Amino acid sequence: MKKPLLEFTNKGIYCANANVYLDPWKKVANALITHGHSDHARFGHGNYSTHYQNVPIIKHRLGNINVSGVAYGENFIKNNVKFSFHPAGHIPGSSQIRVEHKGEVWVFTGDFKLENDGISTPFEPVKCHTFITECTFGLPAFTWRPQEEVYADINQWWRENKADGKTSVLFGYTLGKAQRLIKHLDLSLIHI
Repeated sequence: MKKPLLEFTNKGIYCANANVYLDPWKKVANALITHGHSDHARFGHGNYSTHYQNVPIIKHRLGNINVSGVAYGENFIKNNVKFSFHPAGHIPGSSQIRVEHKGEVWVFTGDFKLENDGISTPFEPVKCHTFITECTFGLPAFTWRPQEEVYADINQWWRENKADGKTSVLFGYTLGKAQRLIKHLDLSLIHI
């Protein structure tokens, strides 16, 4: 039986042919990182490779690490395995990792988002034989209103609070959600 191109191990998703892990959860020598959230980019790896927009994010979070960045669609080879990063649409710099070896193509993505949020490079479908994804909110129990409706509700709430002399406070995860909130707020309500 043929060994799979990517396999789940106790350290994370492993590509034995290239001796690299994708978003590993335990310390490894070589890590390919999909994005800067702490459940994907962890401290302690020997070498990190990621999309170039993630480099300052994970350096800020993890400190002095050995990290290199590549552009979307840029191929790089490790032990005859071809890798490339492709937009995942989740947060700025979030990526799917395309892995190709001997004509077989696998794609791994941590989180991804199909709806363009205006701050992230939109999701790009990548043809492959096997697709592996994390699916935190993929269950049918989770349904989301269109983001334009949510932003309209937030801005209406802000307008009403301003008219009533109330201060509005919005909370959001510092990497991704906060930038989306700032991007879509009606800044005409601010007087400097």
